[in-house]
Parts: sequence; structure tokens; C-alpha cells
Amino acid sequence: MGVIDSLFSAIAQLTDPRLRRVVWIGVLGSLAIFVVLWFSLGLLTGALDWTQIPYIGWLFDWLGDAAAWLGGLVFMASILVVSFILFPAVVTIIVGFFLEDVIGAVEARHYPGLPPARAQPTAEVLGVTVRFALLVIGINLLALPFYLLLMFLPPMNFVLYYLLNGYLVGREYYELVALRRLAPEPARRLRKAHKGRMLFAGVLLVFFMTIPIINFVTPVVAAAFMVHVFQNLPRRPEFS
Repeated sequence: MGVIDSLFSAIAQLTDPRLRRVVWIGVLGSLAIFVVLWFSLGLLTGALDWTQIPYIGWLFDWLGDAAAWLGGLVFMASILVVSFILFPAVVTIIVGFFLEDVIGAVEARHYPGLPPARAQPTAEVLGVTVRFALLVIGINLLALPFYLLLMFLPPMNFVLYYLLNGYLVGREYYELVALRRLAPEPARRLRKAHKGRMLFAGVLLVFFMTIPIINFVTPVVAAAFMVHVFQNLPRRPEFS
């Protein structure tokens, strides 16, 4: 089964009740977090006296009544940019605690002959999830100046975003799945042996994460998708 076929198989299983439950958890949890974030930022910006801030106060005097309208526009644009950058990390944190149900449902339907999964301590699962979230946030914040510079060279800014986050997302979802079946070192060697396929899978997932509405279900699809990708990787004895 190729990468595209794996994606279609994952999407087709969204009707599974176990997957639907995690989808709803992700949707409601993400909405709650972003509503709190937007509301908090709105209160913060409303409480600031912008006319007293150096290099900004004179702009308000110069623009007059148009300053409030322009400030609101800048605020909304900033909210959209921040939400766009942070969304993959936020949603993954929420559903990360429930992805075991998704992976188990996919394995039960498509790979029923598998032996029991490797026992994973809660700390290991939590560590992978939190590390991924922090890595995505940190690297994207570091890359933010490059995103802004490349705005003048479209579509290079999107190329950078998809390649960077595709690598991160592909790697982390792979680890969520692979570490249930392999020890960390063989799992790492297997990933490196198929790094091109992992990058392609990650870019596909990031693309879906940037589509409104669809991005709410993407983490669940991603986990199901990566089960198929992992199970269909060519193996050699050193990867066992």
C-alpha cells in the first residue's frame, strides 16, 4: 500500500465510532483553547494605551480616526497568523492523549494478526506529545523572520512552511506509531531508511492541517494514516 492509498484508507475509517469520539474531543478542545486565546489577546490589546507606546503613539496622532480601524485590522491579521502557526501543535496536544484508541482501531481492522503492542509508559507517550508540540512552536517561531522575508518571494514562504513542518509532523506521528512496535533505536533506523517517504507523508498532513474545518480532524487521520505507512514500510532484519 502506497502513501496515497494509506491516506485514503485512513480517511475512510473516520466513520469508526472510536475515531469519531477522538475527533469530537479534538474539535471541542481546540475551539475552547483558541477562543480563550483570542479572548485573552483581545482583552490585552484593549487594555493597552497604544498612544503611550514609543514609535506607535505618533502613528495614532497622524492617522487620526483611521488608527482604530487599522489597529483592528492588524490585530485580526496577527491572530490569524498566530493561529495558523500554532494550530498543529495545539490540536496534537489535545488528541495526543487519545491516539492510542485510534491506532488500536486501525490495527484491529486492517492488521488483526499483529502481536500485542510494546508496553509504553505514560511518561514516554506524554514526552513524545509534549516534545512535538514544543518543537513545532519553537522552530516555527525561529523561522518566523524567514516566513516574513519570503512573503516577497511567493510561493517560497509556503514551500518553507510545508517542508519544515512536514518533516516535524511526519517524524512525530511516525514515532507515535512506531514506538508501539519497535524499540527507539530500530524505529529511528527504519525512519531514516525511508526519510523521503516520511517527509512526503508529513507534507500531506501539514497541507490538511492548513485547510479550515478539515484541520480539526487531521490529527486523527494522521495517526490512522501513519499506521498504514508504518505497516507497509519495507523491512530488513536490523529493523526488528
